[in-house]
Amino acid sequence: MALRAIQSQSLADQVFEQIGAEIMTGRYAAGDSLPAERTLSSVFKVNRHVVREALKRLEQLGIVKVSQGGGTKVLDYRRTAGLDVLAFMAEHAREGADVAPLWLAVLEMRSANAADIARLCALRASREVRDELVQIATEMDASMNDEQALFTLEVRFWEVVMEGADNLAYRLSFNTLLKGVFAIPDMSRHWTVEEIRRNGSRMVLAQAIASGDADKAETITRAATRATAENFAKLIGKSTKPLAANSAAKGAPANRSRK
Repeated sequence: MALRAIQSQSLADQVFEQIGAEIMTGRYAAGDSLPAERTLSSVFKVNRHVVREALKRLEQLGIVKVSQGGGTKVLDYRRTAGLDVLAFMAEHAREGADVAPLWLAVLEMRSANAADIARLCALRASREVRDELVQIATEMDASMNDEQALFTLEVRFWEVVMEGADNLAYRLSFNTLLKGVFAIPDMSRHWTVEEIRRNGSRMVLAQAIASGDADKAETITRAATRATAENFAKLIGKSTKPLAANSAAKGAPANRSRK
């Protein structure tokens, strides 16, 4: 997309958003140099301080590197950025080819984390959290024909699971994944609802957590979330076989579910 003049307040935020979107959508590739600050100031019709502030924020995300001489080079964010970039990518990804691999990455990360989060919740949650999960699952059972209500309840369910798990790192990664989910709501809602219906809501999981059965909570969650990721991978024609082959070649142990 073409850069455009800034016409409202929060100037640095808007410059940050526009330049970041140009990088995320591929107009500027890793190794490219951005236009000089003076040029960007002219394009955006803002002073250089605003541009400098926006570039600093992009540098903090690990997207660009600003040199002392004022030049700015685009970095390979896959090697330099953190989870904060994931939500930013979701907001600016185009339909189709851009969104599909991004959503697969979200599903695979969710699958890896969710099973352990459910396990921790079963071990640590208060009685109030356990009861609330069963209540939410009951509401989900009654909302199976209402996709939006089911999706809303699912987000609430996992927020409560996160509270019960009481792990800050998982919570922060969950917050980032939520931003990505809400950036592509139609796709998120479809695959979330499909998973819930395939597994008969979340009642079995809620009951496992409520009873303190950590192994069952972990196994149920792993099976459900992994199936969703694998189904989506098949849909877009992406296989995980090369990864498995590479692991075997290096003598890595097979990936087994914990019992």
